[in-house]
Amino acid sequence: MSELHTKRLVLRPFKAQDAPAIVAALNDKETCRGLTLVPFPYTTADADWFIAEASKDALAVCTADGVLVGACGLGAQLGYWIAKPQWGKGYAYEAAHAVLTEHFKRSAADVTSGYVDDNHASGAVLRKLGFEISHDKMLHIKSRQKEVPAKSVTLTKARWERVQ
Repeated sequence: MSELHTKRLVLRPFKAQDAPAIVAALNDKETCRGLTLVPFPYTTADADWFIAEASKDALAVCTADGVLVGACGLGAQLGYWIAKPQWGKGYAYEAAHAVLTEHFKRSAADVTSGYVDDNHASGAVLRKLGFEISHDKMLHIKSRQKEVPAKSVTLTKARWERVQ
């Protein structure tokens, strides 16, 4: 993915020097409690792996002054996380909106995502973006080491255009 800019954010490829900020953000049980693949505790080795492999479909979400506050990307589905100190500022919505805008400029393919039932904030972000619940499911959350109830959601290009 190439760099994207919003009113307050820069979404850019990850760099090796992002590892400490990623570790600080994801070594928080509340931040990683809804992320399927994120272990707890989260180590520098985990961040190095993420930067090298998983970030192929994700961008670093940074404030205009360069502070890494999260990640957002669209691979098999839309995914994002925002560091706990940055919650409540609308960064997840803003970053996901930028990624979806780019996607729907190039493609009419539906986008899927999901959230665990007890992550009300993520559910609200996805609803605001236009996603609709397609079905209930169980997700294994690595940091919790258990399966938890979750929702699968879908966004069509037609719905995206209606809610914009």
